[in-house]
Amino acid sequence: MEKYGPFANIAAVALALVALFSMLLLKSIGSVKKWTWLTDSSPSFLVTAGPRVLAIALMATAYLTAKKSNQTWFLAVTIVCGVLCLVAIAYFDRQRRVHVLGIPLVGADGAQLTDADGTPRTRNVVIGTETDLVPAAKRALKAARAAGGGISLARFMSGYGNPVNDPEALWDRGLLARIGSRLTLTLTGIVLFAVLTLFLAALLIDVAQR
Repeated sequence: MEKYGPFANIAAVALALVALFSMLLLKSIGSVKKWTWLTDSSPSFLVTAGPRVLAIALMATAYLTAKKSNQTWFLAVTIVCGVLCLVAIAYFDRQRRVHVLGIPLVGADGAQLTDADGTPRTRNVVIGTETDLVPAAKRALKAARAAGGGISLARFMSGYGNPVNDPEALWDRGLLARIGSRLTLTLTGIVLFAVLTLFLAALLIDVAQR
């Protein structure tokens, strides 16, 4: 590694830290591929390409300007990036609980499909809130609750529209697109702030050892 200069050492440390973060992220919210459908089934590299390109540019700038005389400022930036990453993860987790609904996939016999491990298969869809329901759906939900007692929004959705479980039958398409884009942008922010935090931490360690 020495023949490639100190930047190679920093990059190696950063990559190791990114791998550790990715493992933890997979356990908390799942892989990036799991959420790329939020932008009309875009391939996962479109979600991560932007943050990666910007991160590389910022990493190069940081590497060229970081010195012992200004490492305090870089430490502050590292902490800010880490806090922003934590906030973005918390925000994304809350939004996905509100606006993402798992629809069970069933076979011709009506039984829910399972994967090779026996885990029930579901199809995630973006949904809105009861406040944002289109007028016809709002009236139908009110009537259903008046006739059948407490009916959850998910239960109502499973029997409303043709076909059922179609979010666009209950919410405006533009609203669903905005929610999906917001979730996707939050996910790209998580990737960006995580990479920058880990790289800057590795850079500060290198600067302190110079």
